[in-house]
Amino acid sequence: MTSKKIRLNIASILFILSLTSCVSRLARPEIRGIVMDYSRNPVVNCKVGETITAEDGSFSLPERRYHKFLLSEMFIMEAPPLMVMERIEKEGFESDDIYMFNRYGGGSSKGTKHNIDTLFLKRVNQQFDIPALLKKKTWNTALTKNADTLYLIRSDFNSRCKTRKCQTFYDKYYELTDNHSLNTSQGNLPEAISRRSINLAFKADQTFDYKQVQNYRNGHKSVLNNKEVDSLETSGKWKIKDHHILQLDLQTLSIANQYRLTEIEDYQLMLIKIPR
Repeated sequence: MTSKKIRLNIASILFILSLTSCVSRLARPEIRGIVMDYSRNPVVNCKVGETITAEDGSFSLPERRYHKFLLSEMFIMEAPPLMVMERIEKEGFESDDIYMFNRYGGGSSKGTKHNIDTLFLKRVNQQFDIPALLKKKTWNTALTKNADTLYLIRSDFNSRCKTRKCQTFYDKYYELTDNHSLNTSQGNLPEAISRRSINLAFKADQTFDYKQVQNYRNGHKSVLNNKEVDSLETSGKWKIKDHHILQLDLQTLSIANQYRLTEIEDYQLMLIKIPR
């Protein structure tokens, strides 16, 4: 057999092997965690994906993998995305989902683990002590142009948010803080502003500190100090009326209104302005 034929045979064998060989991809890492209610009690027999929680609220979902043909993966030239969504259900509680997304996570190696720590599940018709929820805590705040709707997330929100529901809430919040991110649509903030952050620090004596930082687009200047960034710090008073109504008293600022709390979680709040 000539060397040319040998090379052709080797090439044919490699081509056939590339068609039949498979690459292992990650569909879901091993996920471990604990499900608790807002009173820090374990939620027992709660359905998480295909499993249920134990007496201490713990659960474990095994790793899942799938296989793709090597040749097809070679044409893509990058690892596939990873998206995981596992339902969390328990009678008497509001359902939610474990949600994970990684653009190239499908290429993770076998044995990948994810410790999700603690998930908090809200009871149906759960009542919250609103003053206790607010006072001595700092809330990052986003508001619509006319301050008709306020989205509040607690300063420790990112360490607490591990489900689809709170991620959806965060997306709404973020859309009202950045006018030029790839993840938002332009026009959510006043025209000249590119970014805005607002912090409300509620105190036990029913006062609160207001801190605002605004970044302006190129060519625009702050009306306060003729700079591209300005900050404003002031203080006001707050009180709860009829359990679900928050009154904010603050001179000259648009949030000086009464708001009805329509979405309440331990670490996120949505407020709707009450017409006068």
